[in-house]
Amino acid sequence: MQYRVMKDTDLQLSNVCLGTAPFGEKLTKEASFEILDQYVRQGGNFIDTANIYCRWVPGLENCSEKILGEWMKSRGAYKDVVIATKGAHYLFDTPGRLPRVNETDIRKDLEESLRTLGVEVIDFYWLHRDDETKPAEEIMDILEDLRREGKIRYYGLSNYRTERLEKARAYLKSKGLAGPYAVSNQWSMASINPGKNTNPDPTLVEAAEEEYRWHCETQIPSVPFSSTAMGFFEKLKAAGVRVQGGQITSEGNRKEISPALLGAYLNEDNLRKYEVLLELENETGYSLQTLSIAYLISRPFQVFPVTGVRNPEQLEDVIRAGEIYIEPERFRI
Repeated sequence: MQYRVMKDTDLQLSNVCLGTAPFGEKLTKEASFEILDQYVRQGGNFIDTANIYCRWVPGLENCSEKILGEWMKSRGAYKDVVIATKGAHYLFDTPGRLPRVNETDIRKDLEESLRTLGVEVIDFYWLHRDDETKPAEEIMDILEDLRREGKIRYYGLSNYRTERLEKARAYLKSKGLAGPYAVSNQWSMASINPGKNTNPDPTLVEAAEEEYRWHCETQIPSVPFSSTAMGFFEKLKAAGVRVQGGQITSEGNRKEISPALLGAYLNEDNLRKYEVLLELENETGYSLQTLSIAYLISRPFQVFPVTGVRNPEQLEDVIRAGEIYIEPERFRI
């Protein structure tokens, strides 16, 4: 696994960040431990979690943080990994997706995360959602207070629109401060059909061309979630779908692919990208999954894709993506 120091920080991070949203819901503690062990053994050190993970299932609490905390304690791995967690997500058991981006709720979530993870400071802390009724300046002041108190080292914004990101950045710059240190919005090589996201949550923010230009201009790193589009390209290949010139020439077993996934990602732009990936796979021997992650890493600003896996075999593709570099021009996109 290759490493880079995240801009304006002293965090030396593996190229690919391991997402842990499935831990405790779709993966048992034992299976989660196996994936964590393999990820670290093969050089990974950047792990993403959140206080809200698993809470969408009635009766489950923040299972991901709990499992990660137990794993770090059992392995003595506190110094081997960089943990990023998130707070200030709306609660699933209250109607209306009421925003919780306020000092009281942010501190409540943070303190719980510190206890659950078994650490005294969070390496990287994300605000999981925005509240556009609040001035960005007020939100940045809360995060800066937490940083000065030594509860978090660095912070970023997840599911924030470009206008809000720029207001936050400009305010911090006016005070001689470097943050926000990264952004985590939904972004992958595959473009999403308007209004067809597999997750219909309107508070999710999909990275768009405007945000891409903003990252290029500011050089603020991106740590995108859903970075493989749920394996869309690999699933096209597995189904035997053939394309030419952005058009399907053979349906294969396309009906085996989830209608929601096809609804989100099946379009001419992505079919052309699929063609390019198939050509690169033939040239390099790397899987489509590996190549689609490598595409993000090759952008003209730092990108640390967040990728979750269900088994050690899937993790191999993720690890390999963090070990290689594919020149941007080879993607021809």
